[in-house]
Amino acid sequence: MKAMVLLVALLGSGAATKMEGARLRPGSSCYSIVAGDKVVGTTWQTITASTAQNKPVWDVVVHQKLGGGKFDMRDHFVLDRTTLLPIRMDSKRGIERSDRGWHRVDLSYAQGRITGTQENASGSKAVDVPLTGPTWDGNLWGVTFAALPLRDGASFQLPFWQYDKGFGTFTVKVVGRQDVDTPAGRVDAWLLDAGPDAAHPYRYLISRRTRQELGYSAEGGSQRLTGSCPSEGALPS
Repeated sequence: MKAMVLLVALLGSGAATKMEGARLRPGSSCYSIVAGDKVVGTTWQTITASTAQNKPVWDVVVHQKLGGGKFDMRDHFVLDRTTLLPIRMDSKRGIERSDRGWHRVDLSYAQGRITGTQENASGSKAVDVPLTGPTWDGNLWGVTFAALPLRDGASFQLPFWQYDKGFGTFTVKVVGRQDVDTPAGRVDAWLLDAGPDAAHPYRYLISRRTRQELGYSAEGGSQRLTGSCPSEGALPS
C-alpha cells in the first residue's frame, strides 16, 4: 500500500494518478535517426504482449544502428503492462570485446533492488542497487512517456535508474497537440517536452489514440517514424 501511495505522489500535477500502460499496443515500428538533414541510422522497436512472474507484461526491444552498423545496440525490457515498471532489462552493444564501446548488461528489478551484471571492455562488475520506491529504467524513454496519463497541461516526474548514470528523474510536460504525417496517414499527437534534463527537453510526439511513439526532436538531431524497416545495414530514406 505504501508503494502505491508513493507512486500516486510521484505522478502528481492534477492528472490521473496511475499509469496507462495497458493502452499501449503491440506492434513494430521503424524510425530514421537524423542529424541535420541526413539520415545516419535506424531504430527498430517492437512491443509484444507476454507474461512474466504470472502477470501480464510488455516485452520491448529497441535496436539502434548508426554509421552503417559501426554502432549497434540492442536493449530488451520486460515491463509490468500497466505501470511500465521494469522487471528485467538486458543490453548488448558492439560485437567484439576489443570494441571501445562494447558492453553487456543484464539486470533484474525485484524486491526493492536492482541486481545483475555489467560487463565492458574494461572488465565486469556486479550490480546491486537498493531502491526506495517505484523506479523506471532510464534507457527506455518514448514508450515510458507514452504510458503516462497524458492530458492537456499535465506534467510528471518519474524517478529512474540507468546503468551508466545512476539515479535521475524524467520530467515530462504535455505542451500541446499536433497533426503528424506518418507512413500510415495523418495522426493526432500529443506534444511532450520530456527527458532527464528539464532545461534541455526533447520534443516527443505520441499518438493520442494508440500511444505509439511517432518520433522526437532535440538540439543534436531527431528521430522520425518511417515505413517498414530496411534490411540489416541499410538506412531508410
